[in-house]
Amino acid sequence: MRLIQLSSSDPRFKAITFTPGLNIIVGEKVLTDDKKKTSNGIGKSLSLICIDFLLGKGSQSKEIKKLKEVLEKEKIILTLNFEHNGVFYEVSRSHNKIWLNDVEYKKDGDYTDFLNTLVKEDTFRNIFCRFFRTDKKSYQDAISQVSQEAPYSNNKINAYLLGLNLSYLEKKKELKVKNDRLKVLIKELNAIEKTINKEKEFELGERLQKIEKDLENFEIAEDFNDLKKEADSLTAELQKVRNLIAFNNREIRNKKNIISVNQQTNIDIDKLTSMYEEAKFFLGEDVLAHIQAVKGFHETLFSNRRTKAINDIAVHEKEVIALESQSVAIDLRRSEIFKYLENKGALEEYHSLNKEKDKIKLTLEEIQRNQKTLKAFKKEQADIKIEIDQFKRDLIELEDKIKDRIEFLGKSFREISEEHYDDKPGLLEIKINEDFKTEKLYNIEANIKGDGSDGINEMKIFIYDMLIYKLNPTLICLVGHDNRLFDMVDERQIAKAFHYVSNNLSQYICSISDTKIDEVKKHISLNWDEVIKRNLSEKDKLFGFDFDQ
Repeated sequence: MRLIQLSSSDPRFKAITFTPGLNIIVGEKVLTDDKKKTSNGIGKSLSLICIDFLLGKGSQSKEIKKLKEVLEKEKIILTLNFEHNGVFYEVSRSHNKIWLNDVEYKKDGDYTDFLNTLVKEDTFRNIFCRFFRTDKKSYQDAISQVSQEAPYSNNKINAYLLGLNLSYLEKKKELKVKNDRLKVLIKELNAIEKTINKEKEFELGERLQKIEKDLENFEIAEDFNDLKKEADSLTAELQKVRNLIAFNNREIRNKKNIISVNQQTNIDIDKLTSMYEEAKFFLGEDVLAHIQAVKGFHETLFSNRRTKAINDIAVHEKEVIALESQSVAIDLRRSEIFKYLENKGALEEYHSLNKEKDKIKLTLEEIQRNQKTLKAFKKEQADIKIEIDQFKRDLIELEDKIKDRIEFLGKSFREISEEHYDDKPGLLEIKINEDFKTEKLYNIEANIKGDGSDGINEMKIFIYDMLIYKLNPTLICLVGHDNRLFDMVDERQIAKAFHYVSNNLSQYICSISDTKIDEVKKHISLNWDEVIKRNLSEKDKLFGFDFDQ
């Protein structure tokens, strides 16, 4: 692909014509209210965003959203002319329409399908953004060209561009899914094992056998309910009779107690008289007669009480005999009913037993299903572990297989870095990641000695992009960088970067501030009128007006 021109239907727009080799868009820095110089807002970065938009970038970024709002408000159509494999194309976009060679695409997806025909592998957008960085976050790390990209997608496209084995990467993703499934399985296994109660299963089995036997011998008695009511009535009546027997027995015990305690003490009159004589008391006949009368009264009283108690005992004993006879008759009738109903029941009871049987069967079936599931889970768990262990062994062999490739990539990265730094050798580290916490298979890290100082991180990005271009020179055929890449980089390194791209790239497009380019000019001799494609300033902005208002 080779970009030819960025233009617009709006006459205020500053068209930019591109040529093979180095293409620079310069932005003039102006003094702001806080006494700081900046070139923001005049269109340096925006020019690259417009190119990205015309080549299919969606509205997921706020920059594209803002661009589409302005296009709609100002009724502007942007146009990009480019050539690919000898075929020339002209694509135009408004805020909501796309034309390719004057043919309108009704759906954005149709235009995306066209772009995908320009590349053989993956999708056009997924490849193009590796060579043409417009996202702010893409300038934070060499390997992360797209913000919020899934680790697997990023690892896969970078591995592809570096010529690393992809089958193992895809296999790891597949096993990562299985490994995550394994974690879920372990939780499910623990949950299922808690539900399996052997003792309960045994008890339910015994209960089921009993119910099935009862149902086999079950006879439905038409008079079951009447007999059951009679049995219940007899039980209540029997309890009353037994209560009366108990009452009468208590009364008998009480009467016998009365007999035993109510006895007259025998008074010896002669002894009493003698006692008074010895005491020299004189007792008249009337006193002795009175004592004799009192003794007689008490003897009669106690005799009457014993007689009454004896009579009462006889009555209660007779009552007990009658009640016990009644109790035997009631109990006999009740026993006959129970014996008759022993293997018989009402239709409701029969249905109730069947319901209980069905419920127990369902419970036992669930237990058996859980047991089968448990076995299946354990087998799956074992199979996944075996597969993962085998894969880890395969990764050991992979390290040997790609050892030469990794050394080649490291050497290539170092060679490019040496063209920019004499005393800071670069290193591209690639290691196999066996950890199944991530889908990433390759840990790819670009390093330059002195990492952390101003501009080093940006130069890592530049050198990495030069490497993937060198490895894939005909894939996109160009590289694009925003001025963010050069803000912190020393002018000498920028000069070397411009020298490198002039000699090694089919087309390189970048934006940079005027103060930076003025310093760069001191370190490299180029035909600046030819390589600087557009000078943008406060008075000469890309869209011809303040884009942010």
